[in-house]
Amino acid sequence: MARTKCFSREEALEKAMQAFWVKGYEATSVQDLVDCMGINRGSLYDTFGDKHKLFLEALDQYGTGAQLRIDVLRQDDDPREILTKFMYVFMQKQVADPKRRGCFMTNCAVELSSRDDECAERVRVFFEDMEAAVKDLIARGQREGVFTTKRDAASLAAFFIGIMQGMRVVGKVSPDEAVLRPMVDVALTVLDAE
Repeated sequence: MARTKCFSREEALEKAMQAFWVKGYEATSVQDLVDCMGINRGSLYDTFGDKHKLFLEALDQYGTGAQLRIDVLRQDDDPREILTKFMYVFMQKQVADPKRRGCFMTNCAVELSSRDDECAERVRVFFEDMEAAVKDLIARGQREGVFTTKRDAASLAAFFIGIMQGMRVVGKVSPDEAVLRPMVDVALTVLDAE
């Protein structure tokens, strides 16, 4: 007779994602996962396959949640207000995180992307989606005359993604608004540069 699962798959996955996010893939053992998820090894393997499959699913879950936050860039409000608020909220998330986790995707890119093609593909798609949303917002701002720069919207979007990920990395060492705010302040000036 098959045993009934006595745990929420979604809650267990969220706990695994948090463990990977804090410790990284390599430093998170199966025992760490079993302990934090509150399930036994058999349930972990039966439900998620193995550690790597669980990790990829956790990465997908993070990407889905982040996509909801990225959707704010697609609103019809003033492009300058949207991008400015997005950048400062992004900075504040780093400042307010006592665990200094940074961005899960950025962490995974640094730790695994050079040797894990499945991870690298997920990270690449994540960054491409975010960059596309920023590019579309900047292009709309240029069309509407909100941003006066004549620079290519795609190049500007790539620049903003670089600034955002740089904030996440620098913020792991110095999660201080006095350190990170100038990065946002200066980045936003390019929208009006000649």
